[in-house]
Amino acid sequence: MKNTVKTLIFIITAFLCFGCGKTNKYSGISEGKLTYQVKFPKSENKSQLIGIMPEEVEMYFKNNNTAMNIKGFAGSFRISFITNHEENKYYSLVRIALDKFKYVTDSTGTAFGYDMLKDMQLEYQTDTMTICGFLCHKAIAHCKTINRDLELWYTNDIKIARPNINNAFKNLDGVLMKFQVLLSGIYMEFTAKGISEEIVPEDAFAIPENYKEIQKDELEAFLKSFDPNL
Repeated sequence: MKNTVKTLIFIITAFLCFGCGKTNKYSGISEGKLTYQVKFPKSENKSQLIGIMPEEVEMYFKNNNTAMNIKGFAGSFRISFITNHEENKYYSLVRIALDKFKYVTDSTGTAFGYDMLKDMQLEYQTDTMTICGFLCHKAIAHCKTINRDLELWYTNDIKIARPNINNAFKNLDGVLMKFQVLLSGIYMEFTAKGISEEIVPEDAFAIPENYKEIQKDELEAFLKSFDPNL
């Protein structure tokens, strides 16, 4: 009887260990597309721009470069964040109707739209959860400037070097899968809803020539001209 019980315990334990150790078929992916569902809670936002914001955002990645595009209002409104890992250049592109601007920085600068979060401190937690089949870890961003904490969930199973270098969480070494952020005065909640391994064309990271380069404060002033609540 004891041997039978031991055998059953061994089988159950082995089964559980096997199940926990099962990896996502995309684990270790280094090229493809990550799709996020995005929410703009009205209780957190005063900006009128949330009315034209999308419900989904796509991020392309390849050769450690990333391109996140936030598009709304039939394409007439667009904010893109593009990283060029080899050149150590990071681009913020803003298009509203016929107006097209870009802001360029490097890894030492503060990315466009994140000034209110530049003094935050990261606290790593032991909590884990699975998102889109990826094991994710929890971190809390303590933001003194806005007097609140932001919850972040990230994974190390998507292979992108310095994946957050062009956002507010540049010191976090992991791809964000579920997170909260304040971008140019707009509060957003991102949750990864899908990932695909696919060939990403080089032009996904191309910088349009018809975008005028301006300084960060000029770009922020441009957005506020559309909505003073930002």
